[in-house]
Amino acid sequence: MTKKVFKYLSFWLVIFLFSGVLSSLLRFTLKQWLLMIGVMSLATFGVVWVANFWESRQKQELKAMENRMVSTVAGGVPRGVLAEPDSPYYDLIRQFNDMQNFVQQAQQTAQRDVTNYRSLLASLPVGVININRAHTIDVFNETAAALLGIQRPETPISEGLVIRQFTLSELITQTFNSQKNQQSILNLQINGEMKQYEVSTLYHQGDLKHAEVMIIIYDLTSVLQVERMQSDFLANASHELKTPLTAITGFIETLQGQAGEDRATREMFLDIVAQEAKRLSSLVNDILSLSRVQQKREAVHTELAIHDMVTEQWQHVMPLATTKSVTLRNDVADDFMIRGLKTDVDMILQNLIGNAVKYNVFGGDIHVTAYKDHQHWQLNVKDTGIGIPTNQQTRIFERFYRGDESRQRKIASGTGLGLAIVNEIVNKHNGEIKVQSQVAVGTTVSVTLPL
Repeated sequence: MTKKVFKYLSFWLVIFLFSGVLSSLLRFTLKQWLLMIGVMSLATFGVVWVANFWESRQKQELKAMENRMVSTVAGGVPRGVLAEPDSPYYDLIRQFNDMQNFVQQAQQTAQRDVTNYRSLLASLPVGVININRAHTIDVFNETAAALLGIQRPETPISEGLVIRQFTLSELITQTFNSQKNQQSILNLQINGEMKQYEVSTLYHQGDLKHAEVMIIIYDLTSVLQVERMQSDFLANASHELKTPLTAITGFIETLQGQAGEDRATREMFLDIVAQEAKRLSSLVNDILSLSRVQQKREAVHTELAIHDMVTEQWQHVMPLATTKSVTLRNDVADDFMIRGLKTDVDMILQNLIGNAVKYNVFGGDIHVTAYKDHQHWQLNVKDTGIGIPTNQQTRIFERFYRGDESRQRKIASGTGLGLAIVNEIVNKHNGEIKVQSQVAVGTTVSVTLPL
């Protein structure tokens, strides 16, 4: 403002001096001289005003460029500036607009990359956590939150507020201190349940101050469960096969000696050999049944009368049921019909009713019911047997799992494949199987299948 006033005063002083010289040369009167000063002042200030007006308009373009740049730096959408071709700043504004377009495209690309990165992190089946040297977490995906049993925190956040497992925190600290990648299998207590995780830490160092560690967490719990099931399979299968084979071999060798000459001894030993051979046959049949269930084969669905099928399966276990004085109450309606695969339903009934007899108490009962709605039908087999301990109920559908061996074998022998076969059939048909059991009270197995 001061500069403009000074400029105007300078122009007026020049006018005043010029008019004074001109007036002395032309011998103007005072009135003429004052009129001349007024006219020249008006003309001069008019020219100055016009010049200032055009200068202001041109500076508006520069001001617009400045405002657009400030907005872009603040995170706004990059925008260009309009300019007339005859503007003295036209080339500069055009280059500025090109730069703004480039920045806008770079922002869009960066945003797409961030979106894709976040989508990738969210969909990864492994937990991913990134921690900087100040032990601040800046990446924490949904899988990591699920594996650690917490809600996904908003990042950035301090490591100590999120990672409460000492062994995991110690592994992270060890990675920072050693500046080397680490890998370990950790047993972590998550919401009261022990989980096994394979944890890999990847050390990255731009410089010592900005070092980072990325943690990759993979859930090994199910993998180790499968390995345990395979181990149980080998142990149980070898035991189940070895026991009857040893008995058969031993009795045959005995019969080949002098003991075979005694008729009573020979008949008793042959009965034992027959029982052990039957036990072997049962084991082989169960393994083959499990294998057939797992094979995807096209089969024809037919109308099935569930009441009659329950009665038929009961006839198969009648000798054992009679020995234990176990009775059946078949409360499935005579006209209860469903469409399904007869072999699969037979297999379900065979194993559920067979187990209900084998693991029942002397003089026990079995109660079979069935219900259906517009979409599903349900079969319930309830017994008054020895029951299943709560800590074993999550494993009873594993192959060859038989719970407490000493307790089970006092009641009945078996292969440990029955419920595994039922479970495979139910899963094949997208059904559901549930077990309710209490020790010394009994067990109810419910199978729900789509119609």
